[in-house]
Amino acid sequence: MKRIIILLLSCLILVPAFAQKTKKDQVFLKSGAVIKGQLITHDAEIVKINSAGNEWVFKNEDVDSISKFKRAVKREVRTTQGYFFDTSMGVLVGNSGNSQKYPFSFMTAVNFRLIRNVYLGAGLGAEFLQETYMPAFGQLQWRFRDTRTTPFLNLQLGYQVPLEDVRGSSMVYYDYYPYPQTSSKIHADGGYLINPSFGFQHFSSENLGWFFSFGYRYHQLNYSGDNNYKLETNFSRLSLKIGFIFN
Repeated sequence: MKRIIILLLSCLILVPAFAQKTKKDQVFLKSGAVIKGQLITHDAEIVKINSAGNEWVFKNEDVDSISKFKRAVKREVRTTQGYFFDTSMGVLVGNSGNSQKYPFSFMTAVNFRLIRNVYLGAGLGAEFLQETYMPAFGQLQWRFRDTRTTPFLNLQLGYQVPLEDVRGSSMVYYDYYPYPQTSSKIHADGGYLINPSFGFQHFSSENLGWFFSFGYRYHQLNYSGDNNYKLETNFSRLSLKIGFIFN
């Protein structure tokens, strides 16, 4: 087994090295000789080639033909788009007193470039807290560099729109009032949110990339009920997200 592993590793090392050796220009002389190396000059009078550190110069009348190796030109990925869409999913981690320890968060947004590397966007999502909410938000994003891989800063501001009307019921107790007591339905009214975050993006092509980020999520949820009942709850959480970028 060890011999097989050593043989495979040797192949992985030697095959690329051999491939590099074969990727050379070749000058075929009328005498039958072949010079391999990197072609330096080929004009109307002479042919100059560097082979193993030595420069060879031949007159054109002594050269039969030349074979040139076509070197691949690496094309840079353009990451500064005029607009892009992003879709992310993740969790909101924290001691919130919520029945779900790690509520799931899904968001999608469209973003337009304001200036180079700075984008302004708006989006919607779904978050499953004790009730289900639809965060409606705007976001501002700044990419550190216009490169294939770059860190970024993101700021989201918005409002949690409740998708479920009733949170539950609350019993109202009076010391001086005999049983049975009364109960009041509680309505979810939503609340604002703020989420600064830091992350990294990587583009596999001009139209597709992925990212991950972590940040601080603060959001407020408000509830109301009969007899002017009001309840305000504030949550501080760690947001962890992974997503895709496309246009």
